[in-house]
Amino acid sequence: MLLKLPTDENLQKCGCTLVSICVLCGKQAETSAYLFLNCEFAVAIWRWLGSKLSCTFIQTSFATLLTSIPQRCNSQLRDVYLVAIVHKVHTIWVARNSIRFSSAKVTLHATTTKIAAVVSLFGSSSTGKCLSCDVDLFDAFLVPPLYRRVADIITVVWKPPTITWVKANKDGSVVNLNAACGGIFRDFRGTFLGGFASNLGDCSVFEAELTGLVIGMEFAALYNWPRVWLESDSSSAVQAFKNPSIIPLWLRNRWHNCMQHGLFIISSHIFREGNGCVDTMASLGHNLTVTWYYSMSASLAVDFARDRHGLPNYRFP
Repeated sequence: MLLKLPTDENLQKCGCTLVSICVLCGKQAETSAYLFLNCEFAVAIWRWLGSKLSCTFIQTSFATLLTSIPQRCNSQLRDVYLVAIVHKVHTIWVARNSIRFSSAKVTLHATTTKIAAVVSLFGSSSTGKCLSCDVDLFDAFLVPPLYRRVADIITVVWKPPTITWVKANKDGSVVNLNAACGGIFRDFRGTFLGGFASNLGDCSVFEAELTGLVIGMEFAALYNWPRVWLESDSSSAVQAFKNPSIIPLWLRNRWHNCMQHGLFIISSHIFREGNGCVDTMASLGHNLTVTWYYSMSASLAVDFARDRHGLPNYRFP
């Protein structure tokens, strides 16, 4: 959406003839990337924002801004990061228009004050939770921390199937528009029976999750496992067994064929924290065609051992 704003660059692409200059610094022609990322005024705000949030924003492109958010931060802090990035960009655009159309004077102090006020407002309305170690970051924007309560933490444990049944956990993954899926089969003792990983090309996360279910049923039929417990961390995909109309048209024929194999199927949802083994398998699938694993990959060892011994994972709010 930023690339569609009527900056000088985009107006010129639409055929408008105009002399372009960045009104915030007056040093270069105005492009979307320069105005929001590389202008001296914008860079000063990114540095101020980074000092407040104890991070360094990567200003290479708009996409890399989001990668600056720590991968393992709590939900309320993530909300604060997102609000800060979005409203920093919005404030730059408002400042640019105020100078260009109203000849207003815009100072760095006034701009950062506006951003801080908006972050405080939206951060306070977040429904996320935080840890006590993040309090200093919230204090920087006067955001009241919402601490996690023990009662809010969900214990997630992988459960083996009953005897004569085989449990198939599966997962889908999409990275840079490249989809993949993976799955593993285990018996009532938690023994590894086999697994699969496959690249799926260009499709959505939901389609990748459904395709993982289909491939799981196809392998169950191939290896003569008539009683299959299919488990996924996608509740939407699991709903396909009750409502087949949500299945994409291109996948319905394979789904229908699976239903004709005579399998006894039960399906269930498990939180992502208890589906770690197949999350790894799905990641492997990005570089593979449909591949069957007769022996367990070493990368599954830790998560597999936790599942087999009934050790819990925890889902934090």
